[in-house]
Amino acid sequence: MARAGKEAREKLKNIIEACKDVEAGKIDPFSIPVEHLIEAIRALFPLWDKPEDLILDAEALEAISGVIRAQSEWVKDRSTRLYRDPFLIEEKLGQMDPEELANIFLRAWHPVVELEQLTTLGLEMALKYWSELPGKAEGPPEARLSPIEPVEVAGPGLVPEEEIQEALEALWLELKEAARGGWARYWDFITAGTYAETAKRAYLTSFLITYGYASLGVDPLEGELVLKPRRRPRRKSKEKITSLVIPLAYEEWLSHVGQEG
Repeated sequence: MARAGKEAREKLKNIIEACKDVEAGKIDPFSIPVEHLIEAIRALFPLWDKPEDLILDAEALEAISGVIRAQSEWVKDRSTRLYRDPFLIEEKLGQMDPEELANIFLRAWHPVVELEQLTTLGLEMALKYWSELPGKAEGPPEARLSPIEPVEVAGPGLVPEEEIQEALEALWLELKEAARGGWARYWDFITAGTYAETAKRAYLTSFLITYGYASLGVDPLEGELVLKPRRRPRRKSKEKITSLVIPLAYEEWLSHVGQEG
């Protein structure tokens, strides 16, 4: 019982820490599964038998309320700035007649005429620049550059460029089935029977995240990376992008293969 209580307290502390990261602006408020956390707190409540446990429980609920407040402020900010979902705009454009679209385009079109030409001064500056460059014959032979051999972009086991899109679509559908409307654990999803196949799946999964097919988050209860597929790809060009390096060591792969076995 004591051990269960200790683990439960750690889960509450993880929830509080994740919610504080949201208030500090480190995490997207919508990356926190609020309903899931509330259900977890409700399930842990029967374990509390000390006043300090109840205080910790109340702190967790207050922290979750802060996440909800951050979500509402995000929505309010978007509404005051007349933000429009690009997918709704796309659907509306698809319902419009070509003639109506053409009229809107003509009203908004303001063509700019620009003339570019090379002047005499520009020619003189270019001639001076090239004449001052050191000749190929100058300098020791070992300092000369040798031709660069073409480099093969797709390594062993990776997907060629022309097949990337097809592979992403297939992996996206697989992630949807694994998540079943919720989240899928990152390591469970990418781990395969061989290290090469696991590296390939991790490589393609990074494209799913970059191109907006899925989002990457952290489960506050377990502290594990999780993937959430989106209904359709979405790019966030104007929002802050955070880079996350996930090491794929051979020993790490062995540990996860052992867990699956």
